[in-house]
Amino acid sequence: KQVEELLKEIASEEVAGLQVSHIPLPTVPAESLEKTRDAHLVVAALIATVTFAAAITVPGGLNSEKGSEQGTPFLIDEAAFKAFIATNALAFILSVSALSIHFGILDPLLPKLNFWNINLILYRTQAVSNLLGRAMFAMVIAFSTSSYVVLKPSHGLA
Repeated sequence: KQVEELLKEIASEEVAGLQVSHIPLPTVPAESLEKTRDAHLVVAALIATVTFAAAITVPGGLNSEKGSEQGTPFLIDEAAFKAFIATNALAFILSVSALSIHFGILDPLLPKLNFWNINLILYRTQAVSNLLGRAMFAMVIAFSTSSYVVLKPSHGLA
């Protein structure tokens, strides 16, 4: 309760009887924000779809011989393949996180933020944009490492 009261004081621009300097919030037209959110939704869904498909159809293929190693990737011991797996998973997680923020899945966990009177849509859009930028970067690295590990025998192409 004490923390909540302190946060309410901060929100009212006064703490311990002293004025808190006001930080202006950026203003963005609602129409522009809506278009950006729609574009983010499409990009996040595409990244999640592509990275999911890449995880299932791993570069180099899977061992189909019966035995203890059936279903394991042929290139599992390659460093570039491990980098592919890590960056592909990172891109997937970041894009799904962006989708979670977009759809407000975390809202029930943070009900006490209402007293801030913050434009949550703007902050959600900025957070999603940040996550998608990182997801695209991870996806490019995953593509590069998978291309390298598959084309490694042909040094000129790799």
